[in-house]
Amino acid sequence: MSDRRRPLYAKIEGSEQAGTRPAVIVSRDAISRYSPVVVICPLTSASNVPRLYPSDVLVRAPEDDLKNDSVVLTLQVRAVAKTRLGEWLGKLEPATVQAVAQAMRITLDI
Repeated sequence: MSDRRRPLYAKIEGSEQAGTRPAVIVSRDAISRYSPVVVICPLTSASNVPRLYPSDVLVRAPEDDLKNDSVVLTLQVRAVAKTRLGEWLGKLEPATVQAVAQAMRITLDI
């Protein structure tokens, strides 16, 4: 199974979204497989997001085995070392994967 778009936990540091939180790998499979870093988008609790922007993607619990409704923050896309990755959660639904891809296109203007 490909790791692309699979949610997992990532340790966040500095001025990034604080704490260990769920994240979605958005880098292509070849990068995820062979590079020491992967590109992720962190998730935050939907209750922390008063308004969804086109760069945000709502993920309703229990999708991905999330306990709470969450938001993928594509505006906070970043590269992290694989050593910062934690345990796998569930798997995003195909419609959610497509929504993340569209939000990434908006964020990156591609």
